Amino acid sequence: MRIIFTILFCAGFIGNSACSQQHIDFNVRFSELYATYDFMMKISDNYPDNELKTIFEQSAYNTASNREGLRHFEQLPIDYAYAFPQFPKTMKTGLMSRDILERNLVLSDSVPAFLNRSIGILPANDLMIFAQLLQQFIPVYRSLILLPYKDKFALQQQSLQAYADKGILADFLTLGLAFYNTKWDPAVPFEICVQPAMEADHLGARAFLNIAVCEPPVGLKDHKSFFSVAMHEIYHIVYDNQSLEVKQNIKGWFAATNSPNRQYALLLLNEVLATALGNAYVMDSLNGTIKEDDWYANKYITAMAKEIYPVLKTYIRDKQPIDEAFIRKYVAIYDRQFPNWTKELDHLMTYRYVITDDQQDLNYINKTYRYYSYKRSGVPFSIAEADRVRQEPVTKVFIISRNHKEILAALRQQYTVLQKHAFNYKKEFIHVSILEDQTRLMIINRHASSTATLMNNWFPGKVLP
Repeated sequence: MRIIFTILFCAGFIGNSACSQQHIDFNVRFSELYATYDFMMKISDNYPDNELKTIFEQSAYNTASNREGLRHFEQLPIDYAYAFPQFPKTMKTGLMSRDILERNLVLSDSVPAFLNRSIGILPANDLMIFAQLLQQFIPVYRSLILLPYKDKFALQQQSLQAYADKGILADFLTLGLAFYNTKWDPAVPFEICVQPAMEADHLGARAFLNIAVCEPPVGLKDHKSFFSVAMHEIYHIVYDNQSLEVKQNIKGWFAATNSPNRQYALLLLNEVLATALGNAYVMDSLNGTIKEDDWYANKYITAMAKEIYPVLKTYIRDKQPIDEAFIRKYVAIYDRQFPNWTKELDHLMTYRYVITDDQQDLNYINKTYRYYSYKRSGVPFSIAEADRVRQEPVTKVFIISRNHKEILAALRQQYTVLQKHAFNYKKEFIHVSILEDQTRLMIINRHASSTATLMNNWFPGKVLP
């Protein structure tokens, strides 16, 4: 199923001085290949319980062969990465092989077409296994999810098409490009991949490259909410594609505030702007009001988006791009309204790099702090990787469960702030430092206790002292 609609906008907002009729295609589609891949991830053992997993486990497809296929799928090495080192850290999303594979799934109509697009992204044998597993589970997804709900889903897509034909996305994209000061080549379409979600209260979405994946419930009737979520994801893409100059300016404007909270405020910016624009401004424009549940389901993002929203509306009204004055107001709001956020682990762990020798430590962190905007990890513990982490302006967590003396000594050499502390490597402790980039460094030195026990004892209520 594929639905395509076109929007027109003033080319002046993408770097030309004259307003001419150029267009960007928004391709609204359902991809059975991507939906099957997503289905496989969500019914695998390592994924939290959900409705899809329940449907699969209670079906005739819950066979030894399919369970073995899922285990093989989980273990398949498909994650390779490269960064854009010229950009400020965390402000430009590094490209993952998984992103390219997922994009190819969205754009391909068959497994052979996907293979043809994806050759060379993975080693040939791994790509072949990936394709074989995908082929194995297509009839499972088709039988359990797609066919039983095809009528509702078709009706939903028809309604979405009718809503899209009103043409309002043109205005929302234009104002986003103007505010973010982002250029976009009209030859590159935005791909909105829609797939049904089984949970009635679920309206999930994610963005990567030029793809926005949106998961409305099969019976969704509120298409305004759907498009606000879609625009939220598109604004993430617009933010990510700001030029190097714009990114460097934003980084410099945050640094110039000299706020002790400036780095975590910067890390929060992407989601705050996407929420204020996509969830609030879009819904306000469509409904004339913003309901409480129109905002983001995260207290930090919602609170900051609500506070900056009046400032943002002024910039949109005046067609003014993001500038130093906007950033200064944004940081001032963070400092004045939310000075204790940098003591709350739910906030600090949203942007984290965890290194440990024990996979169970990582499982605990991921389970306890499920929401994240930036998440990296290293298992087993590597001194070389611990040194590389210094360049990442995010929360750094080192969990030491062996070679305590040697690792602590190495960390003290790598991080100047630790050299004034005399650690007793024989004792269990948690130490937190504030680094020069204003991020937190956490050392968890454990022997007999689990990481969970130490964290609960040291930080009751998940708050730093």
